[in-house]
Amino acid sequence: MKKNTRWSTWSLAAILTVSGISLAGGAQAASSVSYTASTGFSATQGTNNWYYQQKTGTTYTNLTYQSSSSRWDVSGTYPWVSSNAQHPGNSADSVRTWIAPSSGKITITGSVQKGSADGDGINASIIKDSTSLWTQTIRNTTEVQPSGVTNIPVQQGTQIHFVVNRVGSISFDHTLWNPTIAFTAGAYVPDDRSLSILDFGAVAGDNKPDDTAIAAAIQQAKTEGKDVYVPTGTFELSNILTVNGVTLKGENKDQSILTSTNPECGSIDLTGASPAIRNLSHVYSSLGERDGKNEKNSISVKNATNFVVDQIHVQKASTAGIYVTDSIGGTITNNTVQDTQADGIHMTGDSSDITVQNNVVKQVGDDTIAVVSYGKSAKSDGDKGQTNNIRILNNDVGYDSKARGISVVGGRDVLIEGNHIQLTQMAGIYIATETGENNEYNTQAVDSITINNNTVDRTAQDTGRGHADLLVYAGNTPIDNVTFNNNTSTNAGKFGTGVWGSGQVGTITYNHMTIINPGSDPYKFDNGRIIWDGVVKRENK
Repeated sequence: MKKNTRWSTWSLAAILTVSGISLAGGAQAASSVSYTASTGFSATQGTNNWYYQQKTGTTYTNLTYQSSSSRWDVSGTYPWVSSNAQHPGNSADSVRTWIAPSSGKITITGSVQKGSADGDGINASIIKDSTSLWTQTIRNTTEVQPSGVTNIPVQQGTQIHFVVNRVGSISFDHTLWNPTIAFTAGAYVPDDRSLSILDFGAVAGDNKPDDTAIAAAIQQAKTEGKDVYVPTGTFELSNILTVNGVTLKGENKDQSILTSTNPECGSIDLTGASPAIRNLSHVYSSLGERDGKNEKNSISVKNATNFVVDQIHVQKASTAGIYVTDSIGGTITNNTVQDTQADGIHMTGDSSDITVQNNVVKQVGDDTIAVVSYGKSAKSDGDKGQTNNIRILNNDVGYDSKARGISVVGGRDVLIEGNHIQLTQMAGIYIATETGENNEYNTQAVDSITINNNTVDRTAQDTGRGHADLLVYAGNTPIDNVTFNNNTSTNAGKFGTGVWGSGQVGTITYNHMTIINPGSDPYKFDNGRIIWDGVVKRENK
């Protein structure tokens, strides 16, 4: 059951009617303010939120008040609007407009009736901004009640237009319409498919945990098949927040902010079928030790299908920014990830069919974007499948990150295309298999990796590590079928590109590469079958 809504309070003109609605247990719900056209009618535009207009095409313009007839019109003729009636013109519709004073919901009542049975009828419509809520042709004097106009979400400035236009002739088109709008102030919900966390007890900026309220909203949204809306403001999380099979969305990633106050347990976990998180910032107020615990990620996608992480601003995490494991099908798009202690975006655990596109990743403590497939190790019970079918497209990453730019350390069928990578301590693009210290971990093989049209600038800046800008490194398991096409390396710390390591390397192909101003040599090839622009440059022995 929803918690009582916390609402803002008002001071409105005395002409408006305010009615309180009692709830079980004696609690008082938000007040409903009624705006009735006839009682709010005025000779001044905007009084009591009412405006009097004409509509030509999609353009609304104000009418002029005529004191002699007590109505708004055009030079004493059609169209016109009075306190409780409207009449269209030949070239313009008659419009009564109400503008919402703040965020909330409205319910519209009041019948529409032709003033005469003569004539060919009128068309009556209710339009929210540019979206039609209701429309009907009325040809006789029977009263018509508009339908589908209850619990309509609005925000400050939303315009509700009551429109009367002609069917053919404007003769006998005098139309009686005295609508009432019952307005309840509260959280703006952007559509009818959403539940606001404010309706479940969340309060922005009060320095108190909102976990319970947000979790309740998520549970109710899942039951009703709706989304969960986070309005503008800062809301606190004191523990892990699980988003199971619903969409959690904010106003935008600069204004809707979730702040985790527990550095040891602050991840937002996405799981289940089609979970999504959009248009939010997730911030840690402080960080703990980097120890690889997923509870310390910013966003963790676990055992999910068809997930979405879009327009999120990740600010700080003790571990990874966006972490994906054991998940199939998903998109990670248009996000900004910064100041994490581990990878910016990390995909592992037999995850597949994922697109990572148009993200900005900067100043992270490890790789900016990583595909990793772990195998048997001293700390593993057995192999999982390779992370596969990953598309890493048009991302802008680096900016003083501490390790590699984009890496595939165990995995297959990965496309790395159109990315800009700059200012990393280690390789800009890193394709590898590895064995951790003391057999701590072993990664799986690498196969079928395509690297197209990337720009790598000032990477591998820690020259003591000896990395190439574009590096293929074979550790414990094989690497094969790696193809570089039309990539540019500029200002490499040491080598433009290279292939080495003691493991097994198959065919590595380079086409149309551009290497500008390397710190040492353009390339270094110590392993593998290397094909450079169709010429075998090195052959395995």
